[in-house]
Order: sequence, then C-alpha cells, then structure tokens
Amino acid sequence: MKKFFKILGIVILVLVLAIVAAPFLFQDQIAQAVKDKLNASLDAQIEFGEVDLSFIKAFPDARLNIEDLSIINKEPFAGDTLFYAQQTYLDLPLFDVFNKADEPIRINELIVNNAVSRLKVNEEEVANWDIASAKADSQQPQDTSSGFTFDLKHYEITNSELSYEDISTKNILVLTDLQHSGNGDFSLASSTLDTETSALVIYSLDDIEYLSGQRVQLDADILMDLDNQKYTLKDNKALVNDLELELQGFIDLEEESTIVDLTFNAPSSDFKNFFAIIPETYRSNLDGITTTGDFTVNGSIKGQVTDELIPLLDIRVKSDNASFKYPDLPQKVTNIYIDAQLMNTTGKVDDTYLNIANTSFNIGKDRMQGNAMITALTSNMNVDLNAQGNLDLGNLSQSFPLPEDIDLDGRLALDMAAQFDMESIEKERYERVRTKGTASLTDFKYIGTAFKNPFLINRADIDLNTSTIKLNAFDAITGNTDIKASGTINNLIGFLLQDQGLKGNFNLRSNSFDVSDFMEETTEVASANQTSTATTSEAVKIPAFLDAQLDFNLGQVLYDGLTLKNVKGIAMVRDETLTLNNTSTDIFGGAITVAGSVSTKGATPQFNMNLNMASLDIAQSFQGFEMFQTYVPIIQALQGKINTNIDIKGNLTDDLSPILTSISGDALAELLTKEILPGSAPLLDKLDEKLSFISLKDIDLTDLKTKLRFQDGAVQVSPFDFKVKDIVVTASGRHSLTNEMDYTMNLKVPAKYLGKDGAALLSKLQDSEIENLTVPVPVRFSGSFAAPNVQVNLESAITNLTNQIVEIQKQKLKDRGESALGGAIDDLTTGKNPLGGIKDVLTGKKPAAEDTTAIKKPTDSVAKPAPKEQVKETARNLLNGLLKKTKDTTGKN
Repeated sequence: MKKFFKILGIVILVLVLAIVAAPFLFQDQIAQAVKDKLNASLDAQIEFGEVDLSFIKAFPDARLNIEDLSIINKEPFAGDTLFYAQQTYLDLPLFDVFNKADEPIRINELIVNNAVSRLKVNEEEVANWDIASAKADSQQPQDTSSGFTFDLKHYEITNSELSYEDISTKNILVLTDLQHSGNGDFSLASSTLDTETSALVIYSLDDIEYLSGQRVQLDADILMDLDNQKYTLKDNKALVNDLELELQGFIDLEEESTIVDLTFNAPSSDFKNFFAIIPETYRSNLDGITTTGDFTVNGSIKGQVTDELIPLLDIRVKSDNASFKYPDLPQKVTNIYIDAQLMNTTGKVDDTYLNIANTSFNIGKDRMQGNAMITALTSNMNVDLNAQGNLDLGNLSQSFPLPEDIDLDGRLALDMAAQFDMESIEKERYERVRTKGTASLTDFKYIGTAFKNPFLINRADIDLNTSTIKLNAFDAITGNTDIKASGTINNLIGFLLQDQGLKGNFNLRSNSFDVSDFMEETTEVASANQTSTATTSEAVKIPAFLDAQLDFNLGQVLYDGLTLKNVKGIAMVRDETLTLNNTSTDIFGGAITVAGSVSTKGATPQFNMNLNMASLDIAQSFQGFEMFQTYVPIIQALQGKINTNIDIKGNLTDDLSPILTSISGDALAELLTKEILPGSAPLLDKLDEKLSFISLKDIDLTDLKTKLRFQDGAVQVSPFDFKVKDIVVTASGRHSLTNEMDYTMNLKVPAKYLGKDGAALLSKLQDSEIENLTVPVPVRFSGSFAAPNVQVNLESAITNLTNQIVEIQKQKLKDRGESALGGAIDDLTTGKNPLGGIKDVLTGKKPAAEDTTAIKKPTDSVAKPAPKEQVKETARNLLNGLLKKTKDTTGKN
C-alpha cells in the first residue's frame, strides 16, 4: 500500500509540474495558432502584444490572456482601427489548446477590458465591421474544421467605449463608460441570457443631439432561440438617468430582414421623471424638489429592418398642467404643458417626423409657449416653428438655481414664426428662409465672469419681417464703454441651429470705448516662496462665431493707457480675424491711418499692419508707444513732429500687445524738427564732448528722411544725411532691442574749421582750393544708447587731409612744369634757347624774368613740396584741435 501511495504521489507531482510548466512551453505556439486562426477567419490585420497562458486561473479551463489586441481594417478603411482591447481573456477547454491547425478552438468565457470599438458606414454604405473572409463565408454552417466556436457561458465588457457612425444617414451613437456582462449557455439551442448593461449615451441624427450624455442602464433577461435567431425580452428594467422604462417584445433575425416588435412605457408618471432625461451636466440640486402633474413616456417600434425600410415608430412624451419648485427658491414654475410625438407610419426613413404640438410654462405671471413641426428628419429637414411670450429674466433666479456668480435681470418679449429647411441654412440660401415677428430685450443686466463689469443693455430690438433680419436698435453700457449698434443679420437661424458664424453688416457708434472693459482679470495663486499674488488681464479672443462687417465711429478708445480720438473705419471680422480698412484716429497731436489684420485664431495671436502716422508730437509718441522706446530710443532727445509709414508684422501677447522681438518689417520716417534737448540722450551728449566744432543747437534735422528695417530682433537704419551748420553728416547702422548698437557717422568738415594751424598749413593754397577742401572725419558708435562709446577715427582723417594737400601741391608743380615747357617751345620758335627753361623747371631753379611772388625761395612748401611725413604731422596737429581734449588717463605724455 505504501508503494501505491508513493507512486500516486509521484504521478500527482508530475501532473502538477506539467500543469505549471506546460503554459511556458507551449504559450508561444498557442499564441501563434490563435493569431493564424483569427487572420484566417477575418479579412483584417490582427495584432497583439504579450500572451500569457495559465492552466490554473480558470481551472478546469485554460485561460489565455492577450494584451493589446487590435483589429485593423483593410480597404476601403485601410489603417483604421476597428477594435482595440488592452486586455482580452479567453477561457477554453484545457486540451483545446493543443488542437491542430485544422481543429476549432472552443471559447467558454470571454472578458474584454479597456476596449475601444469604432463602427463606421461610409458614403457608399459599406460597413467597416464586414470583415469575415470570403473563405470563411463559403464554408457551410456545419463545417467547424477551423477557427473558433463560441460555447459561451459568461462574457464581460468593462470600462470600454463603442461608437457607431453612419455617414450617409448622419446617425451617430456613442457609448462611453460601457459596462456589460451576460450569463447564459450559447451551446444550447434555447436558453436564457441574463444581461446587465450600463453606459453614458450620446445619440444624434442629422446633427441634432437627442441624447447628450445620459446614463442608460438595462437589466434584461433575454430568451435566446439560437436555431431561429429570435431574441425575446423577458423580465427587464431600463433606466435613462432616473427615468425607469419597461420593455416588451422581440427581435427576429430573418434571412432577408430583421423583424422588430418592441413596446415600452414608464411605469411611473410623476413629473419628476422629466428631469431624469436632462443630461446630468445640466441637472443640479434636485434633492428636495417638489412636483405636481404627470409626465408620461410610451412608445412602440414595430416592423421590418432592411436596406430600404425601418420599423414603424410611435413614441410619445406628454405632460399636463405640471409644476415644480426648488426647495430653496421662492418662485414656482407652473402650468407646464408638453406634447411631443416622434412618428413614422410608412417604414420609409425619410417619412419620420417630430411634432411638438405644444410646449408652455409660466414663471409668475409671465408665460412662454411654442410649437414646431419637423419633417424629413433624416434628409433635408423642414422646420415650421412658432414662439411667443414675455419673460422677466429677474424671475429666473427665483425659479432656477443659477450659478452663484451670475445675476440676470431685464425683460424679453418674443413673438415670432419661422419656416425653413436645413439645406437652405447649410448652403446659406437665406432667401428661402421665411420669418416674421419681433423680439426685444429691455433693461437687461448681466453680472458674471464673461465681463469685467456689469453688462447693461438698455434696449435691443430685432425685426423679423424682412428678407434679412434687422437689428433696429442695440444700446448697451459696460464699465467706461457705451455702445450703440444697428444693422442687418443674414443668418440668425443658422447661427442658432447650425453653429454658423453670425453674418451681417452692423453700424457701431460709441462716445467712449474702453478695451479693458472686455478683458478678464485673472489672479495667479502665490507659491510657497512668494509673498503676494499677481493679477493679470487676459484679452477676450475675437469671437469665432462672428462673420460680419462693422462700420464704426468711436469718439474715443481707451487702450493700454492711450487715448485715441475720433476712431473711424471699416472692420471685417471673420474666422477669428479682425481686418481693418480705412481706419483713422487722432492721437499724439497728429493722425494715424491703419490698414491690416489681427488674428487670435492660433495659439499665439498675430498681426500684420500698415501704419501711416502724420505730424505726431515726438515727445507724446515716445511716451505712448513702447515700440518707439525700444526701436528708436534716440528720438526722446527730439522736439517737434514726426511723419512715418510703418509696414510690420509679428506676434501679440494675450492682451494683444506686440511682442517686439517677433516684429519684422520696414519703416520710412521723416522728422520735422530743429530742437534737440541737451542732456536727454547720452549718445548725443557724448558726441558733443568729443568734437569741439559740434554743437547740438546747430544740428538741423528738418525734413530728415530715413528707412528702417526691423528683423531678427534688431533695427537696421539705411544711410541718411543731415547738417550741422555747413558740415554734412551721413549716418547709418543697426542696434538690437537690448540697445546694443553699431553705427557709423561720416562728417565732411570744411577746411575753414581747421583754425590757426589749418590756416598756416593752407596759406599757400588759393581761396578757391580752400573753399572746396573738406576733411572727412569718421565716427563709430558702439555700446548702448544709455552708455555709448564714441570713437573718432583720427588716423583716417589725418591720412585723407594729408593726401589732399599733397595732391594739390603735385598738381601745382605739374601745372608749373607744363607752363615752363610751353615757354621753351615759344623760345624755340622765336630763336631763344629752350633748354635753359626746361632745365630750370627740372632743377627747380627760377628763370630770371619769372615772377617770384608765388614761390619766394627754393625751400618754400609750394615751390619745393614739404615731405609727406611733415605734412601729415601738421595735419595731425590741426585735426587734434578739432577735438575737445580729454584728460589723459594712461599716465603717458
């Protein structure tokens, strides 16, 4: 007996070791077999990551854990992921894992976690889930020689998302936070499947959202007749938010069609059910709400489902004389009537219609009511609606729990009717839209986060009795801003229903328009090492919904500390871009005309502008324009007027101020001034110190013109000329936005400024020669505008002056030589000795009869040129006199 137990123990140990070791030995082969079978069964690309096989976790079944399973479509949806699951568990009979390639694998349990499935039908009505391979379709139903057989006893789908989109019919269904499980036996011909489902549901048809995130739950027992493909609802309960529904009927999958016979109703008729169908986002503080009256929901869906037909529909929602009251609010909403019906009596999808026969309610003595008939829901939807009523907006906060930071007041009066089809709205054929009636808003007040200050509308009137809707009046005030507007609105219906931009033409008038009134202040929270918080302003973006032309005339505009007077022009607003044409304003004692655009569409706002500035006061401009302070700081030393034309583009900050380092473009500037303020510009003061003959009061900048280029964070100044008395100065160069500069200035100094030393040096020159003689003095500026470094290139000036004097002396000798040669020729023709005269010229000896007043002795500087080094030394001495002497800090003589 001991021997038997010993053998039994060894066998059990071997079996345990085999169960533990087998998955590691065979899981790669099994994974490849699963992939091969899936690829053979489906006309799609199957991929997955790690695979783990366990004989213990689901014993007596084997559990195959597949990570990152994906099914990727081929044409016509090539590259689209039809299905992805982070984790997929397959429980299968233990020995099926060793089946041969031509033997099927049975699936007893399926669990899918964190999955996403995208179901789509394209314009050609081809479905992306139709991926069964042709080979698999050609096999007979009884042929189980390959692939999988689903003998499911249990399945789960957790934390997943399912979406369905039919592009041709504009049907969209999205299930998020999907939790679904089922228990049954798919191996039996007839059994009951116990299911539980929960999901957030979004459903829209033709861009109209009927469910927008409601929580839907369904607990249902389904009788499955697998032989006949018929599924019958038994005990079940469905919840839409808190609205309970009961369903009865069946779905029968026929060979050519699907037969549907379903009915549903709400067992409770309490009006509180109405709030259950409102999305949770818009529901708040329902605890303690009291209601009276009823709210009933019932309907039927019966008929065939084919490529051409849908089931007949009769779905009704009705409420009579209901009311509700929030527990903490004083005002009750009463006399609530709702009567709506979704119908289809033919089975043709285009014959589906929604009839809202009556919807009305009272808040205090005010009543709002309306009705609508919407036909051709799935094609070119036609709408016929009416709405009337008066409403005191101040009563809303007495009846509805508005956000704490919002306060509303004013009166709305409405009496309107509209008939239109959606194709006309989409294609902007507004002449087909028929409207009539009026709408007005008076004494409106809004206090909330949208505006910095209370926004008050004294009156706004809309006239719907014309081909285009007229804004007869709009009179509003907020902060320092008053606005009056009128105009026409082309597409009010499209704006309200289709998210189209509000299109029209408007006249805007204002005595005062303060841009800061439309900027929201935000407070940054101080960090642990900070002692205070910072408050910033964030500019309101150009509205994406506005597509309009504005003809504006504003008495004054307050912006960033500036006051602009008489602001006039035409603005086009489209695609979050403001384009200005013929815009002008009075500012800084002059005028500016503007053309260009500002766009807030991207992450960084951008601008492209042409500014024509005429007769601006320089001092005011410098103080008001940050761009002047950064780009041309030298003008702070000037008094008078400036004309300039600027073409620039660049990026803007959130408050729509230019980012100076991003600016590029050109400017043409003209100064109309003779006045320079001593001591206001270190650069000019330094120049005044360096050059003795320069005086700031003598600088004449009248009609000075120059061209500037802005690029890569620097300013390039093209050469320009100005005068200091009769000294012509040519300047050019560049400086960065940090005011590091590299400028040159060439001065043409007349010889008469050379003083006594110059007079001695040039005493032998003719007056006409001295008059035309100028000394070029190059000056270079480096450093910064606040701490400039001025360098005078004395060596260059000395060399130039020396060369000029030497050339004059050479020319005088040449002229004398030609004169002597001419005299020798005369002597030759008259019989005199010509050789003597030529020799005298060559040796420097004067003829006896020659006038000696010009050259008194052979050593004279004109008769006998001084050595070039001697002339150069003299030039150095006299040019040094042009410069104011500075203290010698080198310690050298």
